[in-house]
Amino acid sequence: MIKFTLPIVPTAQARPKVAVSGKFAQAYKTEGQKANERTLEACLKDFAPKAPLSGPLALDFIAALPIPASASRKVREAMLAGHEFPAKKPDLDNIAKQLKDAMTRMQFWIDDAQIVILRCKKVYAPTGFWQVAVYPAVVAAAVSGRRPPTDGDSRAMPLMGRG
Repeated sequence: MIKFTLPIVPTAQARPKVAVSGKFAQAYKTEGQKANERTLEACLKDFAPKAPLSGPLALDFIAALPIPASASRKVREAMLAGHEFPAKKPDLDNIAKQLKDAMTRMQFWIDDAQIVILRCKKVYAPTGFWQVAVYPAVVAAAVSGRRPPTDGDSRAMPLMGRG
């Protein structure tokens, strides 16, 4: 298992911008996106494995966003207690994409298609940070006590809300 905390504010993977020149269109990343990627990669480099991880993997992370300065004391306390969630941008799926793409570039794994279990959440904290863990998916399956479904066995992994 590789487990670490990055002391930077989580950012989302931005959509590429498109420039049209004559009959040609070209997609590009903004300077801000490139800077966010460089910062994240610089923090990740100390935790990257010597060789990329192989096989199916589980990725767990918490994206802690800083509490807005405009938050009242009462709201701030609720945010820190976990009663208020950051149901705002950046979107959680774009935050996950930013992290997975950076970890792929830093060779934590061969391809992010190896991530078969993804558990993530956004929370508020006094300062922003990422808390990350990556480990073999078989360990995650053993811990959860659930087995993968077999053909015709819809009870192997019950849907959310069903016993």
